[in-house]
Amino acid sequence: MTLLTCASIKVNAPINWRHDDDDDLEMDSQTLEDGDGRFSAEPVAKSSTKLKICDYAGDACVPRETSIPMPSRNSMELKYLSIEEAARKAGEEEFFQNVKAAVIPRLIEKGLLRGKKEEKGELVADDDALARVMRLGVESFVYNRQAYSFMVVRAPIQQVAQKLKSRPGVAKYEESVTPAKMEKGVEAQPDEKIRDAFLVQTRDTPEWSVLIQTVHWFQACDSVMGTALACALSKEFQTLAAAAWDDDFSGSSLIVCENGNQKEGISGEDEEGGWEGFYEFFYEHGISLPESFIGAGPGNATLYVSDPAKVQRADHVVLKVPRPIESKGPHVFEKLGMMAEAVAGEIEDEEEFMEHMRGGVWREAQAILASGEF
Repeated sequence: MTLLTCASIKVNAPINWRHDDDDDLEMDSQTLEDGDGRFSAEPVAKSSTKLKICDYAGDACVPRETSIPMPSRNSMELKYLSIEEAARKAGEEEFFQNVKAAVIPRLIEKGLLRGKKEEKGELVADDDALARVMRLGVESFVYNRQAYSFMVVRAPIQQVAQKLKSRPGVAKYEESVTPAKMEKGVEAQPDEKIRDAFLVQTRDTPEWSVLIQTVHWFQACDSVMGTALACALSKEFQTLAAAAWDDDFSGSSLIVCENGNQKEGISGEDEEGGWEGFYEFFYEHGISLPESFIGAGPGNATLYVSDPAKVQRADHVVLKVPRPIESKGPHVFEKLGMMAEAVAGEIEDEEEFMEHMRGGVWREAQAILASGEF
């Protein structure tokens, strides 16, 4: 039985303020012009407001309305940062800065962040939207991990839990377990027939549920099971879901499902999008996942998290590996089999090979769903 530890292997709108008779403030929002707004209904301060005041005739109050100037956001000098300055907010590690530096311009282009161009380069507004972006992403989870697999679905954890409990591929379900603080020397005991997975909901992104399947190890069946669940749950909730994995061979991969159909496939090796597109997906859709590790097991696993306070809820889910996709040996042999298949199919282009590989994962995922075994 292989023992793994969590020791790391490093890899590289305006607001219309107005007083009513009850002295309440009401707010309306409206779209900004010229691309100044991050979203279609972003509030900004209007330049004036109306107040009812008194003109006195002796002791009697004669009310009348008057307008007074209010500061506008445009006049309040919103601070802008260079992309490099903004990326440094991610921390000292170069990996985290590189991801932020690649993703921020893409989010500006999509209107999720406010930006502007100057002679020295592109700038991003240092505002609440940027602060939120700094709390998103999966870099903390994937950093220093030789391999991993997880699945995300845009649905609250309570609803996802109810669906998972009734699935034939779930052998055991334990709600609301307590994550432990990450510590050195924690060991994991991979089992080829089951997966001790954890369904988590983070405090920063409670609208998403994330199923952590494997951390620091991976077998081909993990991408198939993650994809099958993403497909099934996206159909159940008529929403978006995705399976993500990295096997230290094919790089970071993502199969995105919507309403039960495959929407797109992304690979870190793609010429268009590449690794930047992989990480961008999680920022664009508002997903976060902290550094985590699954220790001990099988069947008696613990979820370790660098900051357990970031996890709002965690459920322990034991998945049965469907027999048709059980691994027949170490993953290195599975890798060799993939390479041999690529040669036999005369696939020489790396991007074409990755597309071929994702196609195989999708077909296997559909097969185990159709069999009723998972």
